[in-house]
Amino acid sequence: MLRLLTLGGLSLVDDGIAVSGAASQRSRLALLAVLAAAGAAGITRDKVLAILWPESDDERARHALKQGVYALRRDLGNENAIAGTATLSLDPTIVASDIREFDDAMARGDDAAACGLYAGPFLDGVFIKAAPEFDQWAATERARLERAHVDAIGRLALAFEMAGDAPAAVHWWRRAAAAEPLSGRVALSLMRALADSGDTSTAIQHARVHDAMVRGELDTPADDAVLTLAEQLRNGEYVPSARVPLITREVAAAAVVDDASESQRMAFVAESMATDADDDNAPLQPEPGSLPARWRQRALSAFVMLLGIGLAATLVPGVGTRIGGMLSGVRTAPSMRRIVVATFDNQTGDRSLDRLGEQASDWLARTLLEADFEVVDSRTSATLTRMFASIAPAGTPADIAGALAERTGAATVVTGRYYRQGDSLWFEASILDPVRKVIQHAVGPIRGPVSAAPSLIGLLANRVTAAMAARTDSTAGASTASLVVPPTVEAYEHLSRAWEMFFANPGDTTAVFAELARASAADTAYNAPLLMRAYVLDVKAEWPALAGVVKALEPRRDRLGRFERAVMALFEADLRGDLLGRLRASRELVRLSPGSSDMALLLAVSASYLNRAAEAESALVGANPDRGISLVSPMYWAWRAASEHALGRYDDELASAAHELRRFSASPYAAMAQVRANAARGNVTALDSVLARAGMGAPTPPVSARDLALLAARELRAHGHEREASSLFARVATIAPRRDATRAELRQHALALYESRDLAAARTAYGALDAAHGGDIEVTGRLGAIAARLKDSAVVGVIDRKLASWPAEYALGQPSYWRAHLAALSGRTDEAVSLLHAAMTQGFRPMDLGAVSLHEEGDFAGLWGDPAFREKVRPREGAPTIP
Repeated sequence: MLRLLTLGGLSLVDDGIAVSGAASQRSRLALLAVLAAAGAAGITRDKVLAILWPESDDERARHALKQGVYALRRDLGNENAIAGTATLSLDPTIVASDIREFDDAMARGDDAAACGLYAGPFLDGVFIKAAPEFDQWAATERARLERAHVDAIGRLALAFEMAGDAPAAVHWWRRAAAAEPLSGRVALSLMRALADSGDTSTAIQHARVHDAMVRGELDTPADDAVLTLAEQLRNGEYVPSARVPLITREVAAAAVVDDASESQRMAFVAESMATDADDDNAPLQPEPGSLPARWRQRALSAFVMLLGIGLAATLVPGVGTRIGGMLSGVRTAPSMRRIVVATFDNQTGDRSLDRLGEQASDWLARTLLEADFEVVDSRTSATLTRMFASIAPAGTPADIAGALAERTGAATVVTGRYYRQGDSLWFEASILDPVRKVIQHAVGPIRGPVSAAPSLIGLLANRVTAAMAARTDSTAGASTASLVVPPTVEAYEHLSRAWEMFFANPGDTTAVFAELARASAADTAYNAPLLMRAYVLDVKAEWPALAGVVKALEPRRDRLGRFERAVMALFEADLRGDLLGRLRASRELVRLSPGSSDMALLLAVSASYLNRAAEAESALVGANPDRGISLVSPMYWAWRAASEHALGRYDDELASAAHELRRFSASPYAAMAQVRANAARGNVTALDSVLARAGMGAPTPPVSARDLALLAARELRAHGHEREASSLFARVATIAPRRDATRAELRQHALALYESRDLAAARTAYGALDAAHGGDIEVTGRLGAIAARLKDSAVVGVIDRKLASWPAEYALGQPSYWRAHLAALSGRTDEAVSLLHAAMTQGFRPMDLGAVSLHEEGDFAGLWGDPAFREKVRPREGAPTIP
């Protein structure tokens, strides 16, 4: 079915696949969004015209609307998709929409359904040229929906709090705190819910974070109630909130028995049961003998189960004590490393295979225990699983998982199933977070003959244990290494160590590749080590080597998971210079790994390559800078500062640089951010201070200081401070290279000469580089630019033809980019812009760290008045134009 998605973006999908044609055009999608938001009442044509075509005359606007409606009806395949004439409405039976469903859920009071639909701000990142009224309308709708979403979260949190379900209350109060981080009321409620669930330390930590945010944003301390509760928690003075029983009175009445000791036992049964949907009219105090048959049967099953527990307590030392505590009705405080493994669910239909369920659970428990996890005894788990299966209200694995976690204090529950197809068995397992009620990892299926069941269970146990090791790994490499479920703990540990080594020292690839070889040797079917090797080669732009690894992975493509295929798509896009393809792959990786800071950083980098600064910043703001690569690398703050600079937010850029310096005092990127921000403002005093700290005041400044000075000069020029820029270019140009200068230093000196317009000296310097290192496209391009500035058309022609015939493989748009220099300097504006467009299509990055970004390049100063060029330089998503 067709579905319009407006919450978190704007797209039209058909059974999950994006629709093409007129319906995929931004203006057409905007029209659908307006109609969907209008709901059943619809919207008049005049209002649609005022929103989407405010600057067009009446006749032209009405024609555009008529054409848009016609094209949509045609592409949607149904004339009735858009109904009405004077008033238009979208038929939800033909085109469903998340906003219509959200509003309907809110109208009927279904807050959970509404929150499940809310995937992000309404029309996030969607703008329509020449339609400011559309942006204003979207902003109004966005604010309305966001407020409704926040209110729904608050109601759900309060409802679970009142019901005494602390874990669920924590989940919803966390979401409320994310939506309203400065609210003292929400912070207090979240802290209470955390404390009630037994997580006092997190409650205290939230108070610290909330207080710091309030002080930073409002310059005032947090509410007294928040600080008082934090102090009570620290001193052990907090008294947990009274719990409302998790059962209805109907069930409690049904569980009454005459014998006093049995009444105590059955109290647990009563607490564990809940009414069915059709029990609403059942009598509160039924007469003896009047219990419904299903309740008599449940009570009997529970009684038999309890007899079994009593027998187990007699025969198995320790089991009675453990289970007795779990059945006392008091929830056990959760432990982050405590795991409970439920008995696997037999889905074969063959009761003779029931024993495999407990065998699998026992094997998994033992394997996890050997890996130093805290594991609930498998016999205890089996007994509890049988009990919950007998008395659970819905009898679903999720119900059993939540009950097991609650009674054992486990932060993780492993459930599993096994199936039979002919002579083959299939085993699969799920690692569940019982508080958030989500699957963290799905492992399997592991397939094999029935006769090999023990081997299959052993293999599954190894993979579950490896997945748990990945989930609980707190090292810097863990957040990336754990994105692919590993086959064994040994293989995972080598991979995690390789990621951590690479993050800490990207230059030492020899050690990294050696660790990856060990990971592959531990399990030759493990794809992650090869994928990481490809990633390292990609980062270092070693394209032929990357192509070789991708080719080696190709035979495995059918065995790759969705995440691994998305990684492959990223590499393939980079090899062909497809920046949009890279961005799509990055978005998919973020979607497949929610919460991964490393994937958010990858998306930010990919968006920045396309000058989409707003998307880059959005990805980083939603990521955690204290996880993954950000623990050992300044890249998070470096890219965040770069995106803020592109958006013209120089105060924010300086703040990000300050964060970076506090974490990574030796990071060169923080100084780059300070230089960019101060140069953009023309703050020469502050700029000189940054450069002096970098060493520009020394008799022979270090190469890094000269790089900063060149960046400062280019930024000064890009923002209209020509005189200051020229002075700084000349200053760097007077610094002669050292006798033992590296190739990079010689190139730097040649560029300084070029930028200071000492063209004769620059031609000599670049000529020497060309003679020593032929085949350098930047050197060739600069020699052509020098000839263009000297009006030497013959040399310009020769170099232009040389660039035009430059080998295309892995050139990534560089030949077209340098040809654009020659065209711009020769006064051929249209050709220059066309070549720049071709360069970007072929993989040239208009914005990158440590490189000359497009808006900083002085050769294009003559293009700044051209609208097409300004459009290419302007950061995407509505950011201001660089002057």
